[in-house]
Amino acid sequence: MGKRHEFREGDWESIALRLDEIISAHSGEDPFDEALKLLVARLAHESSPASTEPFLSHAEGAVRQANRLLRQAVERWPGVLDTRTVTRLSGAELARCAAILPPARLLSEDLVGLDAIFEFIVNRTSKGQKGQYFTPRHVISEVVEMLRPRPGELVADLACGSGGFLRHALLHEPRCSVWGFDQDLRACRVARVMLAASGQEASRIVCTDSLRLPTHRADRSSTVEEIMHSKIEDFQGFDLILTNPPFAGDVGDQFAEHYQLARGRRVERDVLFLERCVELLKPGGRLAIVLPHSKVGNRQWTGVRRWLLERVRLIASLGLGRNTFRPHTGQKACVLVGRKRAAVAQRFDEEEVLFFVSDRDGKDVRGRLLLGADGQRVDHDLPEATPLVRARFDLLAAGV
Repeated sequence: MGKRHEFREGDWESIALRLDEIISAHSGEDPFDEALKLLVARLAHESSPASTEPFLSHAEGAVRQANRLLRQAVERWPGVLDTRTVTRLSGAELARCAAILPPARLLSEDLVGLDAIFEFIVNRTSKGQKGQYFTPRHVISEVVEMLRPRPGELVADLACGSGGFLRHALLHEPRCSVWGFDQDLRACRVARVMLAASGQEASRIVCTDSLRLPTHRADRSSTVEEIMHSKIEDFQGFDLILTNPPFAGDVGDQFAEHYQLARGRRVERDVLFLERCVELLKPGGRLAIVLPHSKVGNRQWTGVRRWLLERVRLIASLGLGRNTFRPHTGQKACVLVGRKRAAVAQRFDEEEVLFFVSDRDGKDVRGRLLLGADGQRVDHDLPEATPLVRARFDLLAAGV
């Protein structure tokens, strides 16, 4: 018999686990779908004039109240839910789930709690099977600080997952324009909720395979270029791409003839994402991409590194600790940060690159966050690299 976990009030992962437990054990419904509906209903409640009243606190009438809130959400945030969405939980189950959620508003605290619950339920149901694990939010926040989205810039994530990079880009600069793409429908649904809760259009999250090129006509899926041209008439590429692509998964032979990095070598998904990101950046556009450490250090990927250095002025390689993606995986990874060149470089051997290796990754071996002395902030050392990376970008912008 499976062991019921010990519930820790106020702990977001514990809250997510308990929601999953109640829905799975007592309702027989899909935990992801019902948890998503519950959280969207809670957001609608917080946004309504009745936000001072208890949320689904009594079993009697809870179903009717939840469905009314879901209808309000459909009207307020188009694209977040299907127009016919209704809860399939009973009143008693809704009341039990609602009681677990803390009294603090999910729309406050920069959506930290909502983000944490969504990350857990999507990771639990789909992402790990595809070699992709959501980047910890303390890493995302610091990387965004390094690249500094600006007002009016087009910011994209080609494997957006739950929208972490996009949400933090908006926190840094609310006037930037964010766009997310992912082929995982569940992750896209979560990202749309996160974007809507941030005051942005949910339609800016598109469910599509970002690796698909205009030359691929095996199905009717739109490419990123086609989607962006339909939204922005003079689209010439993105100003900033922040992404953590999946490290694994079969991409099929159809990509080999269309990607330079697929010719004459083993095709791996993250390598194709790297080429795709560079292709979709404007000249001068900035890139931050999470890759497995092997792509930076192993000899077999020398050709990929050379291809990248010819096209991107590499600013920094940020080595992440082995615990960064725990409890999902212990694979070592790094973040490559750079700016797209205006033309392919013939020589780059004298260009300086900042190499940073993290000694404090902010988690223990079980994947639990390690907090600093204030008990609030994650204890990690990426902030030590941030001013150095920003200074390098400033020098490039000044033509030095």
